[in-house]
Amino acid sequence: MTDFKPSSQVSQDNLGIRERGISSAREYSRVVETFSRVLQYKESFRLSIESKLNAIGQQVKDNIDNLETLMRNIDIYEQNIDKISNNLGQLQTEENSIKARYEELLNGSTSMDSLLMVDDKNNDDLDPADSREYLIQRRRSYLENLDQSFKRLDGELFSIEKLRSELTRARSEILIKKDEAEKQMRTLEENGSRHLEDVKRIEMELESSVDEERLLINEFKRLVNGAERTLEISDEIDHILFTYLTAAESKNSPSKIPASAVE
Repeated sequence: MTDFKPSSQVSQDNLGIRERGISSAREYSRVVETFSRVLQYKESFRLSIESKLNAIGQQVKDNIDNLETLMRNIDIYEQNIDKISNNLGQLQTEENSIKARYEELLNGSTSMDSLLMVDDKNNDDLDPADSREYLIQRRRSYLENLDQSFKRLDGELFSIEKLRSELTRARSEILIKKDEAEKQMRTLEENGSRHLEDVKRIEMELESSVDEERLLINEFKRLVNGAERTLEISDEIDHILFTYLTAAESKNSPSKIPASAVE
């Protein structure tokens, strides 16, 4: 007669399923921990990328504001240059007119009557019949008035030359500022192009990372949902587990005997 121990199989099943449960729980915990750490990293990475995009966005805004300021300055510079050019043109016209009068005086083509400005009382004592004294006086008046006319024209030419020098210097300074502003504009435009390239690159990086994050979330969700469904047990099994868990916990307490154990 063969010895048969009906409890031996149950004993093996009991031990085996406990070991599998412990192993599965350990593996599940490892997977959950891995998913949690990776998802936490992906969240930090996403927030970091979004922060970079916000920073670049602010740089782009500042870059545009600086470009608009430079454009307004350049427009003002050009207006001032045009005004100076017009003033220089007017000075040139006035200078040409003065030089023409100067040439007339040098060539003696100016009317003598316009230069002879002797007071009447200076002529009272002169006898026109005395041609010699009269001519000498007229010569003196003519030369004095001619000299005064040259001095007045010299003064006007000097003033024009001084004003032209000031306007020319001012135009040169404005041209330097305009050239510097245009250089700054080119630099800002290059920066703007680089910022746009950075934005495109980072947005692609963010999109790729978000796709991976969604994939991980969906897979983790599937795993958790599956585990939650697996953990659902019947009322009968829940009652048995609760009854004997209570018994196991109170095993070391002789004063507390579960009712189910007494039965």
